[in-house]
Amino acid sequence: MKLLMRQVSLLTGQMSRHHRDMVPDHTVALCTEPLVAALLGGQPALPFEGRRWLLTASAEGQNLLATLWAGPWQERAPILTSGIALRAREAPALWNRLHDTPLPLQVDSSQPPRTPWIADRLEPAAMNHAHALTWTADFSRALAWAWFALTRHPPDCTA
Repeated sequence: MKLLMRQVSLLTGQMSRHHRDMVPDHTVALCTEPLVAALLGGQPALPFEGRRWLLTASAEGQNLLATLWAGPWQERAPILTSGIALRAREAPALWNRLHDTPLPLQVDSSQPPRTPWIADRLEPAAMNHAHALTWTADFSRALAWAWFALTRHPPDCTA
């Protein structure tokens, strides 16, 4: 049985579903190192488009909250906030946190999707970087599968 991940855009309400094999391995690998660095408190630059995109992330249990920023860090602007929930019992808290915004969201704040899910919230500054909108959904999918892999096989940080 293939694991199905649901992805919802909070601003449009659009929902899609995808399997792990729909995201190339090299794309997931590209997200793994920056994700680990962000979880350790860094603000790593993503290794594409001249390293102008930055990532921050925090985890609570099997939940991940990540923000993609346009840099440099001193002049950063949030572009996309993604929540990734892998377990049902932890998902409502993340869903509620994603709804803590003045933006007009098009999804029911009391009805998170079935886990596992990705919820993407474009931030107002995204409109200043419209070209990024062509790849943000793909990025959050790759980030979600990197997070899934890390929760199943955490890296050895003792080396």
